[in-house]
Amino acid sequence: MNVLKQFKIGIIGTESAHAHGFGHYFNVPDEQGNFLFPDCHVTLVYGDYPEENERIVTEKKADAVAKSIQEMVENVDAVMITSRDGSRHFEQVKPFLEAGIPVFLDKPVTFSPEEAVAIMQLAKKNHVPVCGGSSLKYAEEICSMKEKVDLKTIRTGLVSAPLMMDSPYGGYYFYVPHLIEMMLEMFGFYPKSVMAVEQNKSICAIVSYDGFSVTNQYNHNSFDSYAVGFVSDKEMLFEKVNANVCAKKECETFVEMLRTGKMPRSYQEQIIPVIFADALKKSYETKQEILLDYNIIQEI
Repeated sequence: MNVLKQFKIGIIGTESAHAHGFGHYFNVPDEQGNFLFPDCHVTLVYGDYPEENERIVTEKKADAVAKSIQEMVENVDAVMITSRDGSRHFEQVKPFLEAGIPVFLDKPVTFSPEEAVAIMQLAKKNHVPVCGGSSLKYAEEICSMKEKVDLKTIRTGLVSAPLMMDSPYGGYYFYVPHLIEMMLEMFGFYPKSVMAVEQNKSICAIVSYDGFSVTNQYNHNSFDSYAVGFVSDKEMLFEKVNANVCAKKECETFVEMLRTGKMPRSYQEQIIPVIFADALKKSYETKQEILLDYNIIQEI
């Protein structure tokens, strides 16, 4: 008889709806009493919002609220960093990476490419598997359309998603990873350049790849604007993306990483969305085309 290893999971950042969603998938059984992931359980939560901490304990059946991050480090097998403000992620994830504890790091991974490199360098040094980012890369429409895209015959692509320029959790950085990761999943990880303009807090950008371009439309406070499409020599496809069913796949991917030790994306690939977000911001601020520089990921 095979006995599954039991993973005790901690969650940091209970202000995020993602934390509550993940707690549900791991800790709340279905009507028949079956758990989606019987070998995983959220045991400890921690965050700056006491009411949200207690809600996950009460509603999502977490065991307790940790008194400190260090208490969590000493008592979990894996951690999910879901804090909305990505500028705090490095300080929050560092002790877990130093302790060799596998990590899910929610979007935005961080705000600066240099800090993203520091995170992944520490993870690699300690042989820690890391995953996370935006769940939109797992959307069914993205996966389906990706199979239909022939990068040899494509003429142009289009990706649309919300943006929250006024977010209290880092403004521009809070929502921008969704579209970026949708694009990278669909069209490839190494675009060459970006030219962007900002108007009324929305951003339109032309992203150059080898042989084709992809239009990015970041729509301020338009939360139902997820879509993807492309035009090729053979066909034109455009489809609205359902963002409400991606969290389960994100949990499945995290659990698979815990069970196998294999990351769904390399350390370098997890830095590229941060590099692109930085270039996009520089482009609309300077009104200039920015060449993407990937030399920094060679440090990993």
